[in-house]
Amino acid sequence: MEFSEWLNYILGGGLLACIVGILTLKATVKRANAEAEKAKAEAERAKAEAETVRIDNAERATRILIENIVEPLKQELSETREELRDVKREFGSTKREMARFRKAVESANSCRYNADCPVLHKLRDIPKGSAVSPANRTVEIRGQPRPRGARDKVADSADVAANDEDSARQPP
Repeated sequence: MEFSEWLNYILGGGLLACIVGILTLKATVKRANAEAEKAKAEAERAKAEAETVRIDNAERATRILIENIVEPLKQELSETREELRDVKREFGSTKREMARFRKAVESANSCRYNADCPVLHKLRDIPKGSAVSPANRTVEIRGQPRPRGARDKVADSADVAANDEDSARQPP
């Protein structure tokens, strides 16, 4: 192989193309690496922006939730508490009134006029089945003697024994 053949190979393109290719390949790799780093930085920036948007959306959703739900619920809760306080006050007042009423009723039983007291007659326990008599509008009270009226007849013991309606043979 002669010198001209060697030159032919070198200058002919094979080796020169290889050297040029290696040199340009290095530059291409550097440029590709720079572009890859740039793409990574853009991806990180996009990721950070997405995280910022997500946080911003969460803050907005929280603010909307607080404004539309939490605040009205707090207001309703405070109103309910005020109503409860009023009801407790009213309940305490009613309880005191009931205690005074109970004390008055208990002391009314020792009153000297309690036998004819219409208020006590209405307050006493009326057994089921007892009804108000429409003629004289009095109520029979358990444990109290029945008032005698014009309709009650005075009967002697012979009339009582002859009465067939009374199967227990008890006096009226």
